[in-house]
Amino acid sequence: MKRGGKQGGVVLGIVKARLNRPPGDTLLDDYLNTRIEAARLELAGEGIRIDMKDVRDQVFLADTVVWHYQNRDVGSAMPNWLRRKRRERWLQQQRGGC
Repeated sequence: MKRGGKQGGVVLGIVKARLNRPPGDTLLDDYLNTRIEAARLELAGEGIRIDMKDVRDQVFLADTVVWHYQNRDVGSAMPNWLRRKRRERWLQQQRGGC
């Protein structure tokens, strides 16, 4: 099940690349698409709107998904670079930027 149209497919492709999964391997696509949507909704709940047509937001969403996926059983803190990216995106939107 593919969510988010072409842009959602772009995010899925980025996530798969970051996880070293071959593009033709569709075994986890439904699961990864669910995680992508969950991360998008989580960010929206924190006031961060993701524009699925903006490549910066696509990469940010993919980075968030990969971090959640790789730390799902570990519970380690979010890395500084991702935390800063998240904060800067939130601040930009609060100031009325895209």
